[in-house]
Amino acid sequence: MRAAIWIGVSVWASAVAAQVPPTNGHVVSNTDFSDAQSPAWRERISRESARHVDALRAGGRYSIKALAVINDLQWPLKPVASFDQFDYHGTKYFVDHDPRYPGLVQDYTCGTRTYDLDTGYNHAGTDYYLWPFPWLMMDRGLVQIVAAAPGVIADKADGNFDRDCAIASGTDPNFVSVRQDDGLTAIYLHMRSGSVTTLPIGTRIAAGDYLGLVGSSGQSSGPHLHFELRDANNAVVDPRHGMCNDAPDRWAVFQPYEDPHIDTLSTHSADPLFVDCGVDDAGNAVDETPYYQDRFTPGSPVWVFASYRDQRNGEVTNFSILRPDGSTFAQWDFDLASENEPAAFYSGTAWDWQYTLPADAPGGTWQFRADFQGQTYVHEFAVAASPFDPGAAGRDREQVGARAVRCRPQANGSSAPGCP
Repeated sequence: MRAAIWIGVSVWASAVAAQVPPTNGHVVSNTDFSDAQSPAWRERISRESARHVDALRAGGRYSIKALAVINDLQWPLKPVASFDQFDYHGTKYFVDHDPRYPGLVQDYTCGTRTYDLDTGYNHAGTDYYLWPFPWLMMDRGLVQIVAAAPGVIADKADGNFDRDCAIASGTDPNFVSVRQDDGLTAIYLHMRSGSVTTLPIGTRIAAGDYLGLVGSSGQSSGPHLHFELRDANNAVVDPRHGMCNDAPDRWAVFQPYEDPHIDTLSTHSADPLFVDCGVDDAGNAVDETPYYQDRFTPGSPVWVFASYRDQRNGEVTNFSILRPDGSTFAQWDFDLASENEPAAFYSGTAWDWQYTLPADAPGGTWQFRADFQGQTYVHEFAVAASPFDPGAAGRDREQVGARAVRCRPQANGSSAPGCP
């Protein structure tokens, strides 16, 4: 069913509603979506990329266009055309500006949304993870990695295992590095195996060109893009300006430090199941089980689900379930503080509530609505008195992902046969 979002606060959202605890919840922990690269891998890739770029420069195929370019970076992720929710990601970690280790960290705002390791690794990039069902989203190919700026492909690798769940794995990532026209090198890490562009090293690309799909290859604890910038001396460049980074901000569209937002609203036939790792103990691939469903019969249970990016204690959401005539079936408030979590802020959360439709529930289009931080989000679902196959209802929703897998853009930018 259709999802919609409006900016502004609706009149109904101003009503005082009771707090209703969720049936279940999930928060992104400190160890989720982290990564590391071994010094040996880093040195080898830096050396290979430099050699490739030197050859391109000697052949007249690469030159620095503008050393002083700022605000040139475009958003490096792109959902497939069939993606039908409000958003698809969270931002976990930023560059660590404190060279000391371990446990001495400082992001660009002088905050602590970064990390280091006792091996001496200081996090060198920005991590964007898939949310709320990262392994399922990864396997369906719902989110592409695209070039943030124009340049030439300086190096790449594909075919490495892409379901790593620990940063101590020691495996190599699938990646693309791009020597940008501004002289910086952008490194896109942890791509899904088999998804890396087939364009050869030395190919000129534009901002927005397809590079691969989000995965968890290399030393990675979950599906995410690690986006990293390096200068000609191989020093880390943080593209975000703040109190602890006096370098200019390089993003074309400003990215706030905290960006509270609802990523998804959805309805389900059962409590959605998360998995911590994309493989089971036997090494078999596993995904989350959302139990998506958008059609229900009177008297049936309904789970309503909301996922957040950057949720903080004290930020109240007003939820509502509305009948086809606009009257309120259920209304409640939710504050992260009510869950007594160890932290007051999480970069990603997900919660669901269970309701049972009355036996005389009117048929038609119902709405699951949320008002959060000045925005109103709506997910529609159907109630029909006539019999229908509940399995088909689930399959209708699952088909969105199936189409995404079949119709994701090919590495050369074209579409697969039969795709739009």
